[in-house]
Amino acid sequence: MIYKPVELTAAQIDQFQDRGYLIIEKFLDLELVNRLIERFDPLFATQFETGIYPDEWFGRPGLSQSNATRQMGGMWRCDRTVASFSLSAEIARLNATLAAWSGGRLATDSCWIKPPGAPEVYFHRNNTYVSCIDPSTVITCWIALSDATPEAGTLEFVPGSHKWECPDKVRFLHAPKEDYRQPLWDAATEVGIASPEIVLAEIPPGGCIFLHGNLWHGSGRNTTSDKTRRSFAISTFPAETKFQPPGIGYGYIYSRYRSIGETQMDESFFPILWTQDGYQTPFVKEYREDALVSYQLTVNSYQ
Repeated sequence: MIYKPVELTAAQIDQFQDRGYLIIEKFLDLELVNRLIERFDPLFATQFETGIYPDEWFGRPGLSQSNATRQMGGMWRCDRTVASFSLSAEIARLNATLAAWSGGRLATDSCWIKPPGAPEVYFHRNNTYVSCIDPSTVITCWIALSDATPEAGTLEFVPGSHKWECPDKVRFLHAPKEDYRQPLWDAATEVGIASPEIVLAEIPPGGCIFLHGNLWHGSGRNTTSDKTRRSFAISTFPAETKFQPPGIGYGYIYSRYRSIGETQMDESFFPILWTQDGYQTPFVKEYREDALVSYQLTVNSYQ
């Protein structure tokens, strides 16, 4: 499969707005998938091309249990190959278009690696973790880098749950002691839904799901004996996003990048990647190639 820019239809945008998600089963060519996977082991072995450490880092080889879920966030600052995906104008365009924004800037990126026996991940909503941001909303492109199957602990989500008016709270998402769906059950009870519809995604490598920031989602245990589930997620803010006033909202990662006394976002840390008028943060082109665009141009040049 050659990557071709995705032209979202009105029906796809309507589905996303109504159901809170959109699946594209053929999004990245396997060559691009493998290019991304090849960078993970060096990164988890503390081989950071730029010398910059990630924002989050769980499941270190030799220090964590063998079945621990490995997760890393803010990877684009560590590695330019990863950045060629995270800073893709194409992914920012798709995220922003589905949300009906005039532009998109990078919020964060994150990889999730679930080896055989890896435990569950709590159900949660991504917007809960960006409450220090104004507006407190993200759209996420979740890309399967291996076969996403129920047995391997695939992504689970509840269609339409982005419309639920219910409270949520920040949790440590890894290896919950209680039922990993308990936050979902509590939210469903709050809105009067006895049996919420839970979809277990089945997506091939290179497929993706676009997730609304308020959509309830999580993942089950990897019950296989020989399959590791890998995924990579890129989250986008609206281009005009700024910080809430100091002291408002949760900001474990994001608030560390704010200037004292300011609410404006520094584009060095939250670059604008796509806008309808063509603006992009100037350093982005020098820092990385756009993996999706450059791959398309390379392939086309041989045709």
